[in-house]
Amino acid sequence: MILGIDATNIKSEGGIVHLFEILNNSNYTKLNIKKIFVWGNTKLLSKINSNKVIKKINVNNLTNNLFKRTLWQKFVLPKELKNNGCNFLFVPGGVLLSNSFKSVLVFQNILPFIDDEVSRYNLISRIKFFVQKTIYLHSFKNTQGIIFLSNSSKKIINKNQSFKHKKNIIISHGVSSIFKAQKNKKIRKNKLKLIYVSKFDIYKNQLELIDSFNRIKKNLNVSLTLIGDGSDDFKKKIKKKIINYNLEKDIKIYENIKYNKLTKIYNKHDIKIYPSKAETFGLTMLEAVKCGLPTLALKSDISKEILSEAGFYYSKLNDDLIKKLIYISKNRKIVNKKIKKGISLSNKYSWKKTSQLTFDFIQKIEKIEK
Repeated sequence: MILGIDATNIKSEGGIVHLFEILNNSNYTKLNIKKIFVWGNTKLLSKINSNKVIKKINVNNLTNNLFKRTLWQKFVLPKELKNNGCNFLFVPGGVLLSNSFKSVLVFQNILPFIDDEVSRYNLISRIKFFVQKTIYLHSFKNTQGIIFLSNSSKKIINKNQSFKHKKNIIISHGVSSIFKAQKNKKIRKNKLKLIYVSKFDIYKNQLELIDSFNRIKKNLNVSLTLIGDGSDDFKKKIKKKIINYNLEKDIKIYENIKYNKLTKIYNKHDIKIYPSKAETFGLTMLEAVKCGLPTLALKSDISKEILSEAGFYYSKLNDDLIKKLIYISKNRKIVNKKIKKGISLSNKYSWKKTSQLTFDFIQKIEKIEK
């Protein structure tokens, strides 16, 4: 097999991590793959290990231009695949505009399908989400195989489109071995250090979390670290709210943190907060528990699926969040049990396993469709 990979719309940190991890953890000597061509941007391609099998093709001009990328995916990509001798296409970004090649895609963006979250955005954004939703549903029809990251995301998509006659599989993300817990890690008694690692966006609920944090400060001695990236306009809103509450000393924002630096940062904190529900997987929850952090997540289908009994949950921001944080700060034995469960749970997720399952599924579909 000569495999083409269209990664031109992979921009989020989660999508980038997913692709470079499954490629870097593959054993190509055991795979029936002679060559892999990867189309993507500089940031993504730089993280993929160079070898004789992989050829990286830089298309920076497409990454942030939806119009150009759409035309390229529809009309240019099929020619590129043919010219490079590719006989199968892997689409980790989930957008497949042409059915001229046999393919497998990965679905990684559940937000356009969560109506109550979409309604929080302005009109232009809601139109964008509608277009994305339409494109994803069209892509599902064009492909021969679909990889879902979780049962929760598959159930949501099943409400919009039936997969009775479409080959699909659930293959979760892995958790990198770089994430490790400090030995005998304990929650601080004098001050709780909270951390939230995620893209800065409306549905990630950073603004609502800051509102709650302002109330939490009256009940607990806490600090909050926000790590992520996003639009400049939304980051300005976050910083403005922090200033309005006079919380500059209590809430710190860090952008563009390197992936391999996260372990050290996690281990400097006590509790991971996860206030988002519109998630396809929620990888940072597992990264946190692997570092020995109790994780307090907004109760949802996806957080319960990923964390199971290893997580703490709250039903909504403000009162319930405050109660749960106080509970965690006072119940050390229960927290320690959750930490052990979290580390044990996270160790079951590996990128090597994810990579193997992904390529096994691709080869299975390729054989069926010959």
